[in-house]
Amino acid sequence: MIADEKRPPIPLTLAARPVRGGLAVPWINAELADGGADFRSTHRTRYEDAWKRSRCQSCGNFTGARAVLVCGPRQILHGHYDEAPACPPCALYASRACPMVAGRTEVYPDRPRVVEGHRGESCTDPDCGCAGWVNIDPEHSADMGGSPVLPWYAAWVPSGAWQITAHKAVVRCSDLGCEHEQLMINGAQLLKPPLKVTLISEPGTGRIWRTLGADEAREHATASLAKAGVS
Repeated sequence: MIADEKRPPIPLTLAARPVRGGLAVPWINAELADGGADFRSTHRTRYEDAWKRSRCQSCGNFTGARAVLVCGPRQILHGHYDEAPACPPCALYASRACPMVAGRTEVYPDRPRVVEGHRGESCTDPDCGCAGWVNIDPEHSADMGGSPVLPWYAAWVPSGAWQITAHKAVVRCSDLGCEHEQLMINGAQLLKPPLKVTLISEPGTGRIWRTLGADEAREHATASLAKAGVS
């Protein structure tokens, strides 16, 4: 039973994706030159494309008429989302497969990411946009290591019903070493409230998957932040 919970059946939407450790590798995550993957690191070019074209962060296909924004309590309260959209089947899969989203982890890992080690030193694909897996956006990258995991929600929205947001960052070229100021997409602001909100999980409790009313979702998000002692 435990193995099934950690490695749920892979949906048809992810049938073309590579599988590592029994889990489908999301399209948006960094794939390494040695054939491995880093589930904790985002491929910047694909992340931006997902927001621009409403592509699912897991399978890379169009999300369909409805997109799912997997998020935490701050996003529910403020309407600004940083996790790229997902299609409904992939969001359901992530709610079971991802240890964080499924509520099986209570603290963010503080170990280095795979791309920060020797396996992420270089990339053999000059067109992948990863800059050799160099951290191309240090001003936006947050070190969550050791921080408590908060509840996870799924906000269901019409695809593309958001305003993309961005910030400026100084980016160093991996080949020449020169620096340039670049506008980096960091998420999107919803234009309207979500069609519905699902409580995916709570740390320590695990997966819940229960629909919340609009007021109930805001109250739950507020209470979870207060309980964790964060704002």
